[in-house]
Amino acid sequence: MSRLRLGTLLALLPLLAGFTPFTQVTNVCPACRRPQTDVVQLTSGEQIACRVVAQNDDYYVLQRNGELRAAFKSEIASLKWKGGAGAASLGTGDQILQQNGVVLHGAVLQEQAGRYYVIQVGTIKHTVWASQVKSVHKAGKRVTGQ
Repeated sequence: MSRLRLGTLLALLPLLAGFTPFTQVTNVCPACRRPQTDVVQLTSGEQIACRVVAQNDDYYVLQRNGELRAAFKSEIASLKWKGGAGAASLGTGDQILQQNGVVLHGAVLQEQAGRYYVIQVGTIKHTVWASQVKSVHKAGKRVTGQ
């Protein structure tokens, strides 16, 4: 019985951790004009300047400096859109949310249930083992995971 409870707690741990922060990057060109960004206000009070590039049933896909992260809709207090278009202008696409909080956003090309997924992001194909996957969304709908 205690092993079952411990296993359940361990499975829920990634969900309790919340938003996975972007890598800290120092500006290499302080004189360069910074691009205009969306601003995501988390319920924790943290503000994230990024570009919101997609959404699905569970989260928004945030991009900054080439990295993609998931911000669960329940974690977001508010969104300030740079162009004013808002969420209605976002596409859905396919996403694989990995256990480490990193999102791959593109098109799932191949899958073998319980083993792996192949997702194409731009021109690059990534193979993700099932043990690395937290959830998979296709066309905005969750098909596996929590």
